Amino acid sequence: MSRMELATLSARRMIEGYAKGLFTPVEIARAVLEAIGDDAFNAFVFLGRDDFLRDAQASAERWSRHSPIGALDGVPVSIKDLVTVKDWPIRRGSLLSAGEPSPGDAPCVSHLRASGALLLGKTATTEMGCAIHGDSPVHGRSLNPLDASLSIGGSSCGAAAQLAAGWGPLALGSDAGGSVRIPASYAGLVAFKPSFGQIPMGPASAFAEFAHLGPMGRSVGDLALAMQVLGQPDVRDPSSLFWRAWLQASAVRGVPLRIGYCLQIGADLGAGLDEAVAPAMQALVTRLQGRSWRGQPLELVPVDLGGLDVGDALWQTWCSRVLESCLHLDEAQIECLGPDLRRQRLQGLEQTGLQLAAARRVLREGAQQLHQLFCGLDLLLTPSTPGVAPPAGDFVHDSHPRAGELRTSGNWLTATPFSHPFNLTQQPALGLPWGLNRQGLPFGLQLVGRRHADAQVLSFGMALEGWLKESDS
Repeated sequence: MSRMELATLSARRMIEGYAKGLFTPVEIARAVLEAIGDDAFNAFVFLGRDDFLRDAQASAERWSRHSPIGALDGVPVSIKDLVTVKDWPIRRGSLLSAGEPSPGDAPCVSHLRASGALLLGKTATTEMGCAIHGDSPVHGRSLNPLDASLSIGGSSCGAAAQLAAGWGPLALGSDAGGSVRIPASYAGLVAFKPSFGQIPMGPASAFAEFAHLGPMGRSVGDLALAMQVLGQPDVRDPSSLFWRAWLQASAVRGVPLRIGYCLQIGADLGAGLDEAVAPAMQALVTRLQGRSWRGQPLELVPVDLGGLDVGDALWQTWCSRVLESCLHLDEAQIECLGPDLRRQRLQGLEQTGLQLAAARRVLREGAQQLHQLFCGLDLLLTPSTPGVAPPAGDFVHDSHPRAGELRTSGNWLTATPFSHPFNLTQQPALGLPWGLNRQGLPFGLQLVGRRHADAQVLSFGMALEGWLKESDS
């Protein structure tokens, strides 16, 4: 294989190649670094070249003895620059940080190291992960390799740019409202937001109860492989310390698998929905009718979530959390904030206690509505985003009926209504490449499961991925 081909291999193909002696982790590492070159898409804020090549050599020696130490031994993985890696700088997309080396690994990074994964570098994020346009005050704009005039999305913008460019198979992102699923939709990628606590985090932030870490890649199989490593407990995150032995995909032959499908969440009917999305959903439902999965016939059920309108309430709560995160800052530090965080902090300051209490009530009732829905459903299909990527630097299309208002406030949550409700409920959600619109731009499909049914979501997602590829051919 050429070096370009080696750089674009899936994680599973890499592992198979190492086992058969077709190539080595050193060859893969060199191919990935060569492909990145001068980072034309502004995906990385730091490349750990020396560490990467050193670890690749150690992995190659293990494979030469047929003694890999874990499921990702020799597989390149990038880390979003909200996550600490020992001795690597961290800036979180903000001028508040000078990029000091981190004193230790985050829990998930410890798991990756223990598996033999090759840590490639830190990928760009919007400031503190609080916006989805793909820009940061420190690093500028991460570009969409499919079309640089369009947004790559965010806040895991660098990870999406890296993967869409074909620079290695896996990236670790984070998702507090859609930040792995939105860029995956815009770039034709796969992304997984697991159940809350499935991947340990630490230390907790002001967004703790709806912030998740999640892998991104180009196939569901690769993400399932990554979750074998990432989805382990760690004492540094109490939320991860639950019993996992029962969390396996199970099926009862002959019992229907009830799958809901939905094209609207919230009151704005068709808000920003690309004209290709509704026909794609109808075609998918038709294709799935009559199929079975693991002996279970699929039962497709239309779902109406027009009354689940939580975007504005979550935005109010979001801004209050930004304010909470900024309480320790002095005036000089506040002046260093970028425009997104400054605006969100100000909106947090301007809210009354009564307004915040009302917003939290809306969220609590919305979460209850979704939990009740899943008492009668196993899985739910929705678009990942209303449509394709907006113009670079933006987060909403002009076609959205509230585009001007949302741009003024910065409220990207209401502009992307399909992702954030499942952060609120802490459910697993998988984003898949789904189709292309009339201009040939990608949009994504979201598969949501019951909380802690991560194995079912990934297993069914692999089947769904295959069925979608059948329709493409």
